[in-house]
Amino acid sequence: MNQYEAMFVFDPTFGATFENCETEIRRLMTRAEAEILLCQRWDERRLAYKIKGRKRGVYVLVYFKAPTDKITPLERDAQLSEQILRLLVLRADDMTLEMMQQAAAARAESPESERGDGDNWSDRGPSRNRYPDSRDRGAVETEHAAAKRRKSPPKQADEAVTEAGAKVVE
Repeated sequence: MNQYEAMFVFDPTFGATFENCETEIRRLMTRAEAEILLCQRWDERRLAYKIKGRKRGVYVLVYFKAPTDKITPLERDAQLSEQILRLLVLRADDMTLEMMQQAAAARAESPESERGDGDNWSDRGPSRNRYPDSRDRGAVETEHAAAKRRKSPPKQADEAVTEAGAKVVE
């Protein structure tokens, strides 16, 4: 039997209580004939992208021993479970129980808590002004909408054509 590390990502409504997550993990591990060494809930975090329509997920770290041929059925069972959004299983043969406890306890600070939940932050860092020349996006869209209503090109297009020396028909 090899030693493995697994990171489960649960649906946040299901994972609100750790007992739900733990019973689901125990059910999967029993089917895989695995022995759980350590099971610890990390926290609920925002996902980088939607998984099964969810923007957030509850992370649970599990260390276990299992036969090698039971890992693939374990992953398949996790994919079929509606409560588990994602599962990653890695071999961890070189880790001792003390190392596992340290890894479980040493979770990094949430990136959300470091930067706050301000409106100017997204998944890719602070938002940037898309119109650095201080043009108002709403004004540009309104100008184009007005040009559409009167069925003529916007003013900027008329000026560009006249500057090029072409004749503008109105």
